[in-house]
Amino acid sequence: MTPMPERDEPHSPRGRFPKLVVKVVGAAAATFYRVDRHGPPLPDGPLIVAANHPNSLLDPILVFRGSERTTRPLARAPLFDKILLGTILRALGSIPVHRREDDPEKMHLNEGMFREAITVLLQRGAIQIFPEGRSHSQSSLAQFRTGAARIALRAEDAADWRLGLSIVPVGITYSRKERARTSVAVRFGRPFACADLKDAYRHDPMLAARMLTRRIEAAVRALTLNFADPRDRPLVEMAEQMYVRESRWVPWRARERLGTRFPRLQRFAAGLEWIRRESPEEHAALVAKVERYAALHAYVGAGTGDVPPRYALTPVARYIAVRGTLLLLTFPLALAGVLVWAPVVRLPAIVVARAKPDFEVEATYKLTALLFGGALAWSLWVAAVYLAGGTAAAAAAALAVPVCGYVAVQWLELAREVREDAALFLRLQGRPDVRRQFARLRRELVATFQQVERRLPSASDHGNVSPSRPARGG
Repeated sequence: MTPMPERDEPHSPRGRFPKLVVKVVGAAAATFYRVDRHGPPLPDGPLIVAANHPNSLLDPILVFRGSERTTRPLARAPLFDKILLGTILRALGSIPVHRREDDPEKMHLNEGMFREAITVLLQRGAIQIFPEGRSHSQSSLAQFRTGAARIALRAEDAADWRLGLSIVPVGITYSRKERARTSVAVRFGRPFACADLKDAYRHDPMLAARMLTRRIEAAVRALTLNFADPRDRPLVEMAEQMYVRESRWVPWRARERLGTRFPRLQRFAAGLEWIRRESPEEHAALVAKVERYAALHAYVGAGTGDVPPRYALTPVARYIAVRGTLLLLTFPLALAGVLVWAPVVRLPAIVVARAKPDFEVEATYKLTALLFGGALAWSLWVAAVYLAGGTAAAAAAALAVPVCGYVAVQWLELAREVREDAALFLRLQGRPDVRRQFARLRRELVATFQQVERRLPSASDHGNVSPSRPARGG
């Protein structure tokens, strides 16, 4: 994901340090994950960015990374007591939020939070808030709290409803949030206003806040994957992965990013939920068939691709030539990167093993370890080269060390894919019965999906993409 060019904010923390922190941490997050940013740019003027909250401190970092404006985040008050984290939060202009579950006796201090957030908006600044109020790993959105709506409505009321406040929903969806180099889709929605609630607010402020909260929640829900049962997601992912390859939209062994797959996954999730509700018997039969396909898929080690019905000589030869040449040519740089960065790569596992953090903050610990370990390793390598070879050599090392690390990451990922593809190819040699079994199951499942599609309500009611036609993640 390419970071958006930053625009100056009328009410943002001063100095270069906050912007430097955002860029460095954002770059680290984009290295830790494969990040896809989708949606329009943020609008000018007073702005509230409202996002779901599946991954602790990584979520605001990804919103920063995908924004061209400085959005001041609202953060839990206890985080400000941490020596390092509190310093960074203050530098970023973060606003502390006092939650009842943290300290019920400090809830009265939230009036100061409201005043500060409203002041930012009245001065045409931007804030970032997570209405779920907590990070979680549930398979669907948690209940939204009314804080974001109350800030928006109070700001408009303070400006006599001429503020022109925009609310932008953001959906953040991870493949495996605890694992490095997995995909994350950050989807920015279209801005909407709340000035139409003027009369409702003046009649009953809390009712208006609940109305706006439902509006915000619906907008964020449309940008996220939500499942009634956490076991549904792997089934939906397997079904979508198989369907697009059987339909010849995607090559059999291609690995698509989550952002590209996202609209189709939403549609498949809607279809699964609809058939569960309308026909439990059909739902049970469909789930059993997808599970059987997934078990066979795992048995042959197909990974994130699928099993081709056959292997043609020309594509196989081209695959070996292109990927083999690329791996061979980049091997020296990749080897240097592995040797230079090996201690840093092991550091996150050591930190997590010792700290034993909750699952919700595991990725935050890993990223923090990589960030500080990487900075230390880079400094030590540059210093060592300077002592050995002088200023020019140190300058070259300052550039070469991160470049070698980047090449190593890409080389290892490509090597992993080639190893997986080669193992599958060898495993299927002399096993036409297995390929026929895959083909038969795919045909049966595709026919079932198409039947469901014909009965499923329109895409405007359940997401924005039909599985009967290809879609991209934009």
